[in-house]
Parts: sequence; structure tokens; C-alpha cells
Amino acid sequence: MGVTNVTLLRLPIYQYLRELVVYDHQDALEAYNRGLEYLDYNEPDQAIVAFSDVLKLKPRHVHAYFARGCAWAERGNLEEAIADYNEAIRLDPHYTAAYSNRAAALSRRGDVDAAAADLERCRSLKNVV
Repeated sequence: MGVTNVTLLRLPIYQYLRELVVYDHQDALEAYNRGLEYLDYNEPDQAIVAFSDVLKLKPRHVHAYFARGCAWAERGNLEEAIADYNEAIRLDPHYTAAYSNRAAALSRRGDVDAAAADLERCRSLKNVV
């Protein structure tokens, strides 16, 4: 009888956790799309909040790091932008747009050598593909 009770208790918890994953995915997708819309409407502060919401749900969402980096760069927060581009590159070392945008941020910050290295890396990745 005790085993039956454990089984009955586990089934609803499993279903509940399974539903949470679906809701988290849907919430992350909605937040990501909302962030993109904010970027389109030149509202980087709201975009940063939306992409941060995505990353709370999906901490390995490479495109959310990249997009939030774009929003930080638009605000002129180059260190934050570079940090997000770094994370996007760490998660996907072949993400050429992240190298390109990081190069732009590094250049704006005055780090021309690092920017040139990123552009060279971007160019080499495009030649491999």
C-alpha cells in the first residue's frame, strides 16, 4: 500500500514538472520576441529587461545573450555589451555575428587590436562555412 501511495504522488509531480518546462519554453519565447520588438522600436532598456527574463528561464540561450548585448551597445554600455557577446561566443564559438558585434564594441571602447582579432576570427569562420 505504501508503494502505491508513492507512485500516485509521483505521477502528478512529474506531470506538473513537465508542464513547467513547456511553460518556461513558451514564456522564454514570448520574452525573446518581445525583446526583439523593443529593439526594433529603439527601446533598449525594455529590451534588456525582456532578454534578461529569457535568460532567467533559459540561461544558455545564446541568441538572448547576443540580443541583450546589442541592446547594451545601443545604450552605450560597452562593458555590458562585451560581456554578453563573450557569453554568446562561449556558448557558441562559431557565432560570427557575436564576434562582429564584439569587435564593434571593442573598437568603440578603443581596443583596436582586440577588435581586429575578432574581425579576423569572424572572417576565418565565414571561410570555413
